[in-house]
Amino acid sequence: MRVQKRAVPSHGRARLHTSMLTELGVQEGSKLEIINEPMSKKVTVTLFADSLVEEGYIRLSAEDLDALGLYEGDIVAIRRKPPISEQVRKEAAEAAERVTAEVGKAGEKVEEAAGRVAEKIETGVDRAGKEVGEAAGTVKEEVVKAYGRVVEEAAPVAEKIEGATREAVGRIKEEVTPVTERVEGAAKEAYARIMESPLRERVSKATESFISKLQPGEEAKLKQVLEECKGSIQTVTVTSDVIADKLVREIELPEEVVISAVQRNKEIIIPKGDTRLVRGDIVYLVGKEEGLRECAALMEG
Repeated sequence: MRVQKRAVPSHGRARLHTSMLTELGVQEGSKLEIINEPMSKKVTVTLFADSLVEEGYIRLSAEDLDALGLYEGDIVAIRRKPPISEQVRKEAAEAAERVTAEVGKAGEKVEEAAGRVAEKIETGVDRAGKEVGEAAGTVKEEVVKAYGRVVEEAAPVAEKIEGATREAVGRIKEEVTPVTERVEGAAKEAYARIMESPLRERVSKATESFISKLQPGEEAKLKQVLEECKGSIQTVTVTSDVIADKLVREIELPEEVVISAVQRNKEIIIPKGDTRLVRGDIVYLVGKEEGLRECAALMEG
């Protein structure tokens, strides 16, 4: 597959045409290893589907191309990187196969020894007794060896499972805590924007008194107030070529609509004038129903 350089800095991310995901047996969000085989260099990236990417090409950042020692148009190998849980399962299965093989070998040796004992019994009880003792010693030694190998094979797998569990818990804490903080911040800023927007000027005095008592996080009450004023909260996914890659300040929004937050993958962004919207962003809008419909049509194309 040939490489193209992305115009937007995006270290650690790669984009493929949507149809290539099924062909490669991967899905959006999978980890891929991009390999420059002649130079024995590779990088690990997160995969994103993009219908704008030409089939047969993969888009990488300038940083990743430099790390691979590649230029646009060069050919790379792509390999799916399995998650740690899958690696652990594979290694556990391989260890189990090796243990089974060792036990099978020990069983074969026992059968061979038993056969030799049976032959010796025919020639004399004393000699047979000696052979039985030797066979028992051999069996004991083989069982001890097999047990030792089982312990050696199983211990690293158990350690990896324990380490993978600790690592997964740590990643969950790292990912969930910042997202929770950003969502709370987005709610507070959305509340502040509504209080400052022209929409508030059209609220009756009774409703205005209610808003003054509203606390950040009381989204249900906020939605009720907006509905009473013919307003609402709406989410829109950016799919329009006109809006994608534009700064917020460059977008002509309806007068009675504000962008309160932008969700990009697992990240919550509080937008400013220099915030750039990209295809696939989920935009949270607050405003009058008519303005929201107009804004949704603009962003979805």
